Amino acid sequence: MNSQHDHILTLLRSGALEQAEKEYLRHGLDTDQSSEDVMALGGRILKARALEHDGVERQRLALQAAEKYEAAHTKFNGTFSGINTAALYLVAGHIEQAQKIARSIQTLLNRSSPKPGADAYYHMATLAEAWLILGDHHRAEHMFADAIPLDPHNYDAHASTIKQFEMLLAALDQPNEWLAQFRPPKSLHYAGHLFGLKEGKNSLDNSAIYGLEKAIDDFLETDNYGVAYGALAAGSDIIIAERLLEKGVELNVVQPCPDQLFSRLSLTPFGSGWQTRFDACIHRAASIRYVSQDETVCDSLTTTFASETAMGLAVLHANRLATNAEQLLVWDNDLTQATAGTARDAQLWQKTGQQQHVIPFPFTRNTRSNSLTKNNDTRSLKAMLFADVSGFGNLSEQEIPLFVSQILRPLAEQCHAAQAEHINTWGDGLFIVFNSVAAAAKTATDLQTSFRSINLSSAGLPEELALRIGGHYGPVHSLEDPFLHKSGIFGREVTVAARIEPVTAPGSIFVSEPFACALVLNNQHEFRCEPMPEPVFGKNTGPMTLFSLRRIKPARNQS
Repeated sequence: MNSQHDHILTLLRSGALEQAEKEYLRHGLDTDQSSEDVMALGGRILKARALEHDGVERQRLALQAAEKYEAAHTKFNGTFSGINTAALYLVAGHIEQAQKIARSIQTLLNRSSPKPGADAYYHMATLAEAWLILGDHHRAEHMFADAIPLDPHNYDAHASTIKQFEMLLAALDQPNEWLAQFRPPKSLHYAGHLFGLKEGKNSLDNSAIYGLEKAIDDFLETDNYGVAYGALAAGSDIIIAERLLEKGVELNVVQPCPDQLFSRLSLTPFGSGWQTRFDACIHRAASIRYVSQDETVCDSLTTTFASETAMGLAVLHANRLATNAEQLLVWDNDLTQATAGTARDAQLWQKTGQQQHVIPFPFTRNTRSNSLTKNNDTRSLKAMLFADVSGFGNLSEQEIPLFVSQILRPLAEQCHAAQAEHINTWGDGLFIVFNSVAAAAKTATDLQTSFRSINLSSAGLPEELALRIGGHYGPVHSLEDPFLHKSGIFGREVTVAARIEPVTAPGSIFVSEPFACALVLNNQHEFRCEPMPEPVFGKNTGPMTLFSLRRIKPARNQS
């Protein structure tokens, strides 16, 4: 495969559409006819751009994408480029042309013999898509139903088809409720009150615990849940996790702090039996995340951070697989202590509009408490951006004044307009801190828009210059900087934030998993966070799961 093609495809997957298109044209791939994949690349770029718009602009870009795909299909007679040609002509409003090509794709597919597994699935799903384009929704539905069992656990492939069908049904102004039966299993966030066993704090008796387990089992029987995210504190958390594992649901643990400290605070005080059950759940978990590696502090802020991350992961997983996320709480419905804990989780989830299920907590004592300390007053959750300009180091001395006046000045205007809590600069570098991820995301996308509006050639600067921005979210200290005698931002999470920007693709915005989780909980429809295909390794750091960030138009409501 063409290495330039692979590079541009990586940029596309990272969300750097403008940079991908710039590189696509710079390397002359718009005239390269060496393979179907290379020829279809222009169509993929235009399709991605079309899906970020509505109305006439979507149709205009879809038509351009269809023409690019059609050129590849005409030369190589491939079904991948062909079905995308038909689909995008439909989105562009050219229905007759779309249906003509869809019929030809059906003829091609009916002559082929797919291999078992993914090949067979895509064969049948493409036939279903062709029937949908031809207006036979009933046959498309039945053929899609036949496709799923051919590769039953390839949920990413199923989701890709569902998203394609959603695009087509939106273009046809047709309902998409019938797609619900094909969506992958739902994701779940779980949480609940702590309680002890016999000798521990706030103990529940055996009958109350049995009733709780029965209620959780009954809930899990009501729908198809595939993955779950949450912590493993004594009481509700562990009992829910045990029932999830018993039902075959994938357990993903999100812990606020390392195990030894967590055990001392959230397991041991509630009875000796919880540690063994904790260890058993950890052993069977599909993944374990620690939002803090600090062995000394696990306060209410850290647990809040872990809860936000777990909730966000559930929503991000659901978005990736075109399915739904739900929340299960064992809760007393008391909102008087909603600054942290289960009550805060309940309130934050309600703001997402996702479905919430509450199993009443079975009280046996009038008072309950936990062992977590209150948050240190100097620490709070902040969103951080690091940014620099790729190619700055290659500028000549004569170009530096132009860089400051033509690039840094408009970027500074955007930063000042954002009313950030903290700004620091050095050379081409920026460090900006915000109270919310939504404000940070807006500023990051505004900075990229401002940079892209600069005509670098007319400004006397190299066209290879590109802005890259890394974003992170986490607990930091706000303290007086003894050098500058003004408020500064300090902490381990600042170091994490600083390591993201150097591995960010030029022209794009990469954010950490906690940033993406917090954003999807607070502002789902204005921004999109797409996971990178592989973990990224930064300097002096292990693998980082990163997401590309883009601003999009408000999404249609999913049925």
